[in-house]
Amino acid sequence: EDKRITHGNVSAKKVLLTREGDPSSPPFIKLNDPGVSVTILAKEMLVERIPWVAPECLSDPKSLALPADKWSFGATLWEIFSGGNMPLSLLEPQKKLDFYQNSLQLPAPKWTELATLIAQCMDYQPCRRPCFRALIRDLNSLITSDYELLSDLSPANVTLRDSFWGYEPLAMGQDPTHFEERHLKYISLLGKGNFGSVELCRYDPLGDSTGELVAVKKLQQDSAKELQDFEREIQILHSLQHDFIVQYRGVCYSRGRRGLRLVMEYLPNGCLRDYLQKNQPRLDHRTLLLYAWQICKGMEYLGVQRCVHRDLASRNILVESETHVKIGDFGLAKLLPQDKDYYVVREPGQSPVFWYAPESLADNIFSRASDIWSFGVLLYELFTYSNKSKSPSEEFLRMMGTEKMAQIICHLLELLKDNRRLPAPASCPVEV
Repeated sequence: EDKRITHGNVSAKKVLLTREGDPSSPPFIKLNDPGVSVTILAKEMLVERIPWVAPECLSDPKSLALPADKWSFGATLWEIFSGGNMPLSLLEPQKKLDFYQNSLQLPAPKWTELATLIAQCMDYQPCRRPCFRALIRDLNSLITSDYELLSDLSPANVTLRDSFWGYEPLAMGQDPTHFEERHLKYISLLGKGNFGSVELCRYDPLGDSTGELVAVKKLQQDSAKELQDFEREIQILHSLQHDFIVQYRGVCYSRGRRGLRLVMEYLPNGCLRDYLQKNQPRLDHRTLLLYAWQICKGMEYLGVQRCVHRDLASRNILVESETHVKIGDFGLAKLLPQDKDYYVVREPGQSPVFWYAPESLADNIFSRASDIWSFGVLLYELFTYSNKSKSPSEEFLRMMGTEKMAQIICHLLELLKDNRRLPAPASCPVEV
């Protein structure tokens, strides 16, 4: 779902058991290839797949989308808790069609909360089905010490033991956004700045190298001030959820509060600045404008959330794929007070001044408008393919001249007040 990829054929038959499990370790499963897409299957083949195939796909196979997987997951959940039985699959084709045409539901399990979850997934209105992130949360909430509830669900004599729910992310009372330090396996350094570093790690609670790859940010020094700023950054990122903003995964504590680390999704293509430099020959203007549009959508969302990024630059945009970028690094971000549309930074520290608006340079004032200025500089970076010799800092320093290197901010402000701007990139469209 996070990758916007539809599977299209979720069922117990498509789940493979990699490891059976024992009292010391849980089973390990993988979702198999969907096979032939429902979009090209004959009608009779689709009818055979009732109740796993979503009703909207039966009437219009081309409508296959993420909500269809949610319906299929509901049917699979019912299947799992019914010992692998699916009586509906044995019905004649016309009776199967009647089941959908009359908007019927599978028999509700005796476990009320589970029945509710299945019913939500198998809602005949696709837009009302919950996202998988919400389903994970709801499955977590079903974990209970009263295992007798489970014994009513399966017609087979399944022996239920405490390790039945032994998966690390679903362990009882555990917050899935809290990562245990002992399970974070360091792989490599992704980046390092003045205040912190970002590492590539594998979160591997099973110890078999099947865990998720994540990006882990930690402070270089953990003074009280830096720790407070880091906690604010984590709080801001935790509150954001958008297609074009890097995803928060959770936090990890070592040595108590001072060993705080931020866990985020890992995007293997790195930052946009480096990506542009490496891939310039195959990135046309259409692709650059797509990136610009996606960054705009992400920034529009931040504006609604009253969040000012303050460090919008190509180095802080992460690349998921050739057609998908995300805004990252909220280390300088601020939430606007409810009664003001700007924020005055009292301790500016080390700042990306060549991306800053005049009011930010002169008075440390930041707002959505100053983020828009930074976006203009980012557009320049896009259409120069982040060429180092043409970077904003290099261009402005050239304008200043070597004799004025001492007080950069003052001289930069003078240039901007004199309406001096970055030059138009070569072959850049006039509108841009």
